[in-house]
Amino acid sequence: MSPGVLIVDDDMMNRELLQTVFERSGYRVINANNGKAALKLAADEQPAVILCDVRMSGMSGYEVCAALKADPMTTTIPVIILTGYEDEEERQKALAAGAVDFIPKMRGWQVLVEKVKQLTA
Repeated sequence: MSPGVLIVDDDMMNRELLQTVFERSGYRVINANNGKAALKLAADEQPAVILCDVRMSGMSGYEVCAALKADPMTTTIPVIILTGYEDEEERQKALAAGAVDFIPKMRGWQVLVEKVKQLTA
């Protein structure tokens, strides 16, 4: 079975775009539109990688990442924080929450796909 990628974003268009990109790259894609759903799906589905937006209603991507890292069921799943911002302070917040990487959306989807390939190899 192909590795699973959990996409967490409250913007449906972003989720659909990422789903298309990763399915075409051979990944099984799971979607969550908020942090609470992401925590449940991560525990139930055990994806190979989680891609999480920062700015979401309810829980921020940082809060989702920290909760995933605090749960023994999901602590080993790599989390990549996605954001519209390219800022060192935001990057440090992501890493402090336990993310393996912080990738600004403006860098392009190929950068993201390459990072996921490295993590699932």
